[in-house]
Amino acid sequence: MPTFLKSDIARSQLETAVDIFLKGLSYHSVITLAGAASGILDGLLLAASKEPFVDYARRVHAGLHGQMLGRVKVAHYIEQRFGISAHKHLYETDTDTVELDLERQAANALTKAIGDYIALSGQEEPFVKAFLQWSWVTMDGQALMRKYAEVPPTMRPKTE
Repeated sequence: MPTFLKSDIARSQLETAVDIFLKGLSYHSVITLAGAASGILDGLLLAASKEPFVDYARRVHAGLHGQMLGRVKVAHYIEQRFGISAHKHLYETDTDTVELDLERQAANALTKAIGDYIALSGQEEPFVKAFLQWSWVTMDGQALMRKYAEVPPTMRPKTE
């Protein structure tokens, strides 16, 4: 039986998710794949003593509001906001329908996963570059960089 590295599984999921996203084929699939890749990447980053998106979000919240929220609570909140939970859970108390801004939530789920992938493996893969290029053009990259320049260094992602 073949053996696979979890990092290769996450990379494959993200590569497929970016391809589907950029072609506009199935935002449901993008959210599902990005959410699955995020789950793997989060664990890999923690094992490598690097900061996953969830912990970065917790640190930013603490910097803005003076309170460090629990990791599980923040992870759940992010999964709810990005539509990931709606694509992997149906609890007894849930309705059969869900309102989603699919394209936006797919972009957000991919951004989270790509950010974690970059923190772990860099940004040289063609699928990463393709998504970053889409993001730069679609989200007004120059304006975002001006805003980022104003972010205090303590609230920026940890790079090493």
